[in-house]
Amino acid sequence: MKLPPIAAIRAFEAAARHQSFTKAAEELGMTQAAVSYQIRLLEDRVGTPLFIREPRQVTLTATGRSLSPKVTEALDLLGSAFIEIAEKARLDLAISVLPTIASAWLVPRLSSFQAANPNIKINLHTSNEMVDFIKEDIDLVVLSGNGNWPGNDVFPLFPIEYTPVCTPEFRDRNRLTQPSDLLAVRRFGSPGWWRRWLTEAGVENLDEGNQMGLVLGVQAMDVAVTLLGQGVAMVVPTFFVDELKNGRLVQPFTHVVEDGRGYFLVYPEARRRSRKIQLFRDWIIAEAEATRSSLAVPA
Repeated sequence: MKLPPIAAIRAFEAAARHQSFTKAAEELGMTQAAVSYQIRLLEDRVGTPLFIREPRQVTLTATGRSLSPKVTEALDLLGSAFIEIAEKARLDLAISVLPTIASAWLVPRLSSFQAANPNIKINLHTSNEMVDFIKEDIDLVVLSGNGNWPGNDVFPLFPIEYTPVCTPEFRDRNRLTQPSDLLAVRRFGSPGWWRRWLTEAGVENLDEGNQMGLVLGVQAMDVAVTLLGQGVAMVVPTFFVDELKNGRLVQPFTHVVEDGRGYFLVYPEARRRSRKIQLFRDWIIAEAEATRSSLAVPA
């Protein structure tokens, strides 16, 4: 049997509970005539009266008494389902983040956000791609690009500026005194980034003595093998401030490529009023600003 209109079901449930069309109308924000009409529709649908209508009151028929608790239970169950979904949507924050930003920068800082917002549960995903916010269950993303994603709110976090890093022991052992010395050692990171940095640094004959190591595709992994003294990594130093400040890593040369692009926080314009998104947006922008302010890279 096709379900009756939900408005008729709600009118019946309220009237049965109050034993009054007038009180049901007040609860539902309807007129008494509208409640009476909806109940009449329901009675026509089931084919039997549900109320005995008297001059100053209404009472349930035997059929109405049988139906009333079942309808109340069904509406309570339906309401609970929507409340559960709404609460989950309010409290679960799904984030897609570039792998390097996630491991090297965001995750170590997330505890401060969670301490300030203990009711928000973060589901962290890592990806290098822009997500489809309609098809995927993701609230916001942090990714790299030129900042042009129409239909979304976009906030810059960091510029893409990269330079080689290595351990001080590796620098000294391999006598890295000029950029061309890098051609003779193992190098980790994006080949495109390396070519551009070396070209801007004035290195010629780039195809000679090519010592590119593993192409891991994640800066955090490049730094991991670099910290083992296995070579030099091309990275965005912003994400490795602690390693640079404590001297575990050094920049053997001062030249930094300014890419012209950046890393951005992105979410759909339609979600800008979401409280959980607002809280995370304000927090991550403040964290990014603090990181940029504290970046003082030793040579």
